[in-house]
Amino acid sequence: MENSQFFLSQYANNPDEQAKFFGAARAASDRHAELAEIALIKSSIGAMAAPTFEDMRPHFSRFLASDAIAGFFRNEVECSLESDIHQAQGQSIDNEAMTGLQFIDTDHFAVATVVADPTSVAFKKHRNRSKPSSIMMTPKDLLVRFIKGGNAVVTVYTCDAITDESPATPDTSCRVLRTFRVEDGDELVLRAGRDSFTFESAETVVCFAQAYAKQSTASVMPEFDSATHRLIGLSATNDKASRIQMMATILRLFEHGDAFEACLPFAGHTDYFVRWYVMRELLAIDADRAWPLVEKMAEQDPHPDVRRTARRTLEHFRTPIAA
Repeated sequence: MENSQFFLSQYANNPDEQAKFFGAARAASDRHAELAEIALIKSSIGAMAAPTFEDMRPHFSRFLASDAIAGFFRNEVECSLESDIHQAQGQSIDNEAMTGLQFIDTDHFAVATVVADPTSVAFKKHRNRSKPSSIMMTPKDLLVRFIKGGNAVVTVYTCDAITDESPATPDTSCRVLRTFRVEDGDELVLRAGRDSFTFESAETVVCFAQAYAKQSTASVMPEFDSATHRLIGLSATNDKASRIQMMATILRLFEHGDAFEACLPFAGHTDYFVRWYVMRELLAIDADRAWPLVEKMAEQDPHPDVRRTARRTLEHFRTPIAA
């Protein structure tokens, strides 16, 4: 509360500080507009009708190797001196080991710069020795370029593509592709739903940039157990589908009074894995109401894996329990 009052009195209700804040934002925007490399990659890819990752990859590679990223952040640092509360333009990235900024976001692609702190990397590695952890494959096709390697050691994981023609099975697993020490300028290409990388260690701060295609070539994002490399889960790569799954779970966990009605329409979602995910939540919310829907799904769902899973669910719960 004390900090809020200080912010309101010192900045929010101070006309001079407001002018500095908006002035710094305008100055940063004007300076960014002068960076030719950013304008070039936006116009070049924007002129393509439906660019694939391979179409965009040469543009990504040139851009990530250019001085544009350093120029962008130099502009932001200089403009931050004009206002104490200046905020860099873009979407922040913040997790337990890395922070960053997505500073380009278009219809077809996005670009972000990320910093990994060596202490946080070491702590996460140490903590995960005694607790379950996982390897999540990337949801998008992306190109990574290490600006500052930090003498880090990285492991790249890969798995076979999970598709309608090659669905996941109980034996699906990932494997180590390679482990190597990062050098400044090293690049990695990660395929949607198939590749990922993790930090084993870092001696100093690591900084990398990544450019990725907004439209994913994979429907699902596999997650594997770090110890056994066995498949433990699948998530939708489509942002809207993923949010539907998340919200269905939240409604169930918080025992919302209208949870069943709110989730029910999504049992007919176009993505088959979303349909079954939502059906699982409906069963957990109200099994009696959901049961007829499972019976219908077992017979009529257009996807064979959904029909098969629904039938197995029916068989499992219909089997009498031995005395």
